[in-house]
Amino acid sequence: MENLQVTSLEQLKQVKQTDIVNLGKFEDGTEFIAELKRPDVMALAVEGKIPNTLLTEVTKLFNGKNKLASKVLENNGDAFIQLGQLMDILAKASLVNPTMKQLDEINVTLTQEMKTAIMMYFQSGVEGLKNFRKEQERIANNQPSAEIQ
Repeated sequence: MENLQVTSLEQLKQVKQTDIVNLGKFEDGTEFIAELKRPDVMALAVEGKIPNTLLTEVTKLFNGKNKLASKVLENNGDAFIQLGQLMDILAKASLVNPTMKQLDEINVTLTQEMKTAIMMYFQSGVEGLKNFRKEQERIANNQPSAEIQ
C-alpha cells in the first residue's frame, strides 16, 4: 500500500494559478500585459454570473465545441450579442491584475483583440494564445492562412 501524505499548506500556497499574458496593444500602441487566471465555469454558473441564456454556449466553449463565433460570422445578431456578453464575463472572471473593476474605475476599455485573447486563454491556457498570436500576425501582415476560417 502507498504511503500517502497530505499536501501541506505551504505546497498549496506555491501552486501556480495565474499567468502573465500579453493581451495585445491599445490603439495608441501601449501593450497591455496582465495577470490572468482560468476561471472555474461551474463556480461562475453556480454564482449566477453566467446568465441562463449563455449556459449552453459556455458549456460548448468549455468542451471545445462552440460554434458561437461562426454564428456571428453568419450575421446572427443574437449570437453577436451572446458572444459579446460571454467575452465580458470571461474578461471579468479572468483578470487578476489589474482587475476589470480597476480598469473600469480608470475608464479603460479592452479592445476586441484583448477580449478574444482572454477567451482563447480561457479555452486553452497560454499554449492556446501562441496559435492565436500566429493567426493575428498573419492577419496583420495580410498573409493568407489555412488555419483561419
